[in-house]
Amino acid sequence: MRQESLRRRAPMRNDAPIVELLLLLLVAGGVAMGAADPDRAQLPLPRVIGLALLPALIVARSYANPSQAARRGHRAPMWVPALAVLAAVLVQAGGGPAGPLGVVAFLGIGAGSLNVGAKRVLPWAVVTVLAVAVPVVMGNAVGSLGSLIPWGFGVLLSAAIPGTALVSERHAHRRTQARLRTLEDEAGGLRHESSQVLPTLRDRNLDDETRERDLRSIARQLQQDIERAASMLVTTLGATTASIYRPDGDEFGDRLVLVAAAGDTRSLVDDVGTRDGLFGAAFKAMGPVCLKSPQPDDRRVVHRSTCQNLGSVLALPLLEGERRYGVMVLDAPVDMDLDGQPREFAGHLADFVTRLIARAVDLSAIREGMRENHAFYEACRAVSRHVRIDAIAQEVVHSAGRFVDLDRCALALADDLGATLRVVAHDGFGAPPPHAPFPIRAEEGLLAQAVRHRTAIDRPDLFSTARAPVLFGKAGGPARDLASLLVLPVYAPGGDHEDAPPPLGALLVARESAPDFSAEDNERLEVLLHQAGASISNGRLFAEHESRSITDGMTGLPNHRRFQEVMDEKLARCSRTGSKLSLLLMDIDKFKSVNDTYGHPMGDEVIRRLARVLAEAVRGGQDLAARYGGEEFVVVLEDADAGDALVLADRLRESFKDEQFVHMETDGARPLTFRCSMSVGIACYPDDASAKAELVDKADQALYLSKQRGRDRATCWETLRQANGSRGEARV
Repeated sequence: MRQESLRRRAPMRNDAPIVELLLLLLVAGGVAMGAADPDRAQLPLPRVIGLALLPALIVARSYANPSQAARRGHRAPMWVPALAVLAAVLVQAGGGPAGPLGVVAFLGIGAGSLNVGAKRVLPWAVVTVLAVAVPVVMGNAVGSLGSLIPWGFGVLLSAAIPGTALVSERHAHRRTQARLRTLEDEAGGLRHESSQVLPTLRDRNLDDETRERDLRSIARQLQQDIERAASMLVTTLGATTASIYRPDGDEFGDRLVLVAAAGDTRSLVDDVGTRDGLFGAAFKAMGPVCLKSPQPDDRRVVHRSTCQNLGSVLALPLLEGERRYGVMVLDAPVDMDLDGQPREFAGHLADFVTRLIARAVDLSAIREGMRENHAFYEACRAVSRHVRIDAIAQEVVHSAGRFVDLDRCALALADDLGATLRVVAHDGFGAPPPHAPFPIRAEEGLLAQAVRHRTAIDRPDLFSTARAPVLFGKAGGPARDLASLLVLPVYAPGGDHEDAPPPLGALLVARESAPDFSAEDNERLEVLLHQAGASISNGRLFAEHESRSITDGMTGLPNHRRFQEVMDEKLARCSRTGSKLSLLLMDIDKFKSVNDTYGHPMGDEVIRRLARVLAEAVRGGQDLAARYGGEEFVVVLEDADAGDALVLADRLRESFKDEQFVHMETDGARPLTFRCSMSVGIACYPDDASAKAELVDKADQALYLSKQRGRDRATCWETLRQANGSRGEARV
């Protein structure tokens, strides 16, 4: 089944908080009537608290949980006007501008200016000044004009100076970013074209850092060529200024930034709108637009702060088909005519710059495509390199972040029956996701839904949702602080159609603040998951084969090969730590007579019953019970001496003797019941032996002594040694 297209929501409306703004203005009006003045006779403290409560609550709520519009920079957060009104209340309550709380207004207005800029905070600074000044002038509040005037100017300066400096820094930062992006764009995709200029790029062994440094050098040369083109317009035609504006960002959007200029550049504007003035007219006309004899304040000339001493302005869009790369602008003095040959020359130069930029952009796209393909190749190769499920899962989670920007990633795989999911690898989670399996049901979260319904789930703009999504089962609770997430099912090879088996699991990727996941992100992850599905399927086959190679088929216990491997590991660990290890070697008494009397199927049942008794008695993860061969079994006890082993051996013997076996005769006769017993030999490391072979041999000799003494008993090697009257090695 083909993946369903990702669901996209319509953009949210960002309605202005009219009610809160009106309430704040009402509070400011109350201050302007002197309601917070401490010299008023009736209830001064309750009046101040009542006036300050609303703006204080709005400050706290807006700062802790800003609106969608505030987070995206479309509107100033509500704490800015609320802080301005709260400052007016506190200033008046503190005895006016000359009081101890007069500085609160400077701090509050200055903080708002630094956050949102002077233009947005200045109206509220005026509200603060008026709310404090009006009752002072009217005589309704404490204060004097001598302190009020400098205080008011200080508040307005607090609104203007930090915000203006902030805007200036932001513009400088944007110019720097635009220049860096331009250099990076020009560097991209020049690998083939620059092979004639930089023969060293042909060297396959050249490291990535050197290659990028050489490409940036070519990008700088390309930038210099564009700047020389602007200089050529000025020197050849005698123009006042020649400037070139490029898109601000990766795509052609609403803003253009200045990337190259020559001539008198003092009044040039750093960035303009693509729909503003001559720029919008040039793009609309799809050709040059000339403005003659502009007025000093002509609004159509948006790239200059003044039009003084300009005779005409020529805007030439940099176009190639439907692709727009920017605008070249030529400013001519009063005595220069831009018609005829100057206009034709400028048009040819604009075409040249267009082709120059177009080639760099196209080659950049080729380079990025090559990089992306290489990233896919490396990720798929890394995933296919592993054969164990946990290693494959970790590599998938790690590789997903190589070519998709994400903050959190988790991979959950289904069990063999397809009934539950369990998180096997994760990254980026402050608290690890629940490790316990959870059912594959719709109410158990998005990962279970993606696997159950065999579909991708895209949840954009989670900040606007009323309920946080559940990811890893109801027991794991909702996931908060996520901006967007994407869940993709993982299929086995050929499993993405309706008749195929259920998905192997699901991959979750999430972002905390970045933009929503795009269709391109989805396609990239699907490429990775195709390889991941094949690797996980192979990993499960490998695990099954490995399990069969170390597991006894009849009893389900580890086999003789696995016993030898575990013994080597445990003896090495005991040698390092100085701890003891005991080996119990056991044999079913008179097992041959059981086969002869009741048949081999009943003998197999006796073996399976003993295996179950041993598996239930040993400590999981620390001890080992294994089938040694035939009717012989072994138990390895870590951190246990011979005395501890003897206690367990007696308990195992009693448990096995309690097992009752029923043999049904084929001729319908009365069923026969019987019980079995076993004998046990015990040896301890390092008390009885210092090597594995010696330890097994001494446990076998102790087992032989148990058989000699009447069976159904456990014998330690120490007992055997004492029976032979020697401290050396006993022989039986």
